[in-house]
Amino acid sequence: MRALSRFRLRYVAKLFISHLLAVILVSGSVGTFFYLRAIDNLMRSLKSRLRNSAALLSQSIDARSLDSIRTPEDVESDTYRRALDQLRRMRRTNPDIAFLYIMRRADDGKVTFVVDSDETSAQALPGKEYPEVPPNMEAGFFNPAVDDDLVRDEWGVFLSGYAPLLNGEGAYLLGIDMRADEVHNKLAEMRLTGLISLLASILLALLLALYLSRGLSHRIGAIAAQCRRLTAGRLDARIEGRTYDEFDELAEAFNLLGESLQTTREELDRTVENLRVARDGLEVRVAERTRELQEALDRVNVLKGLLPICSSCKKIRDDQGYWKQVEQFVSEQTGAKFTHGLCPDCAGKAYRELLRDMSSAPPSEEGE
Repeated sequence: MRALSRFRLRYVAKLFISHLLAVILVSGSVGTFFYLRAIDNLMRSLKSRLRNSAALLSQSIDARSLDSIRTPEDVESDTYRRALDQLRRMRRTNPDIAFLYIMRRADDGKVTFVVDSDETSAQALPGKEYPEVPPNMEAGFFNPAVDDDLVRDEWGVFLSGYAPLLNGEGAYLLGIDMRADEVHNKLAEMRLTGLISLLASILLALLLALYLSRGLSHRIGAIAAQCRRLTAGRLDARIEGRTYDEFDELAEAFNLLGESLQTTREELDRTVENLRVARDGLEVRVAERTRELQEALDRVNVLKGLLPICSSCKKIRDDQGYWKQVEQFVSEQTGAKFTHGLCPDCAGKAYRELLRDMSSAPPSEEGE
């Protein structure tokens, strides 16, 4: 588990592999489908042509003319020679045909050769038994038939078709062996074409996966770089370039985020500056008020202490040795303003003195 946890496969590699496998899977499936369909169509075409050829050629030979051909000694008969010449002419008209032969089916189920068009020493003579009769050959005594697959026998590998002879009544058939090398060449050509198509698909898959993975990796890298720039405080950075897909919306969202953060930071800087200015102003005002309070406190302390006052004129001596009126001294220390009036005692005293002065004054001339 620890080894697996340490193993990291980059997202680009994952994307590349996934795209490659997806394209290979799709192209391989499609290519395999069309290859198999092509093989099937080729085999169907070959079988149809072979079946039709066998059916057509079989109707040109009358089975009743072959009853006398039974043993190898019958190869000297005119009937055998005519039949052999006819088969060889038929074979020469179609280069795809390797062998033409006529088979006889006995009542006991044994199948033997009647005429074989082979011109080599391996020619099958009349009466030679055909070993391991395939099912489609059995069916060919009654209806045109073709082997399902290539058949290998002592004469080689062939695709064989069969059709009952005219008036054969289930006892005679005409067999056609198509050369396996022709079929093999066609199949090999199709396999080569399929292989080339598969290789081309793989190459295109590589190019497409590389293009997509690199493009997506570049976009992811641009967004990651923008995140790192935003984290580092470079809020004015932007993601440039367009991809004309959803990544444009994502890039624009990051750009708007950076602009919004930049605006917020500017507003925050202004707010901090305003707070700093307000703080400095507050500190100045606090210092002024403190100074004023200290001065007031000093004045209060002066008033609370022992004040030298004249016992006669009631003047007060300040710290510098000057004698000042009480009103002036208090006004300087506290800022208070004075108004003047008479208390009742002083008023009575003043009026009594005034009346006394008036009564003691000499009479005026008018009074006399």
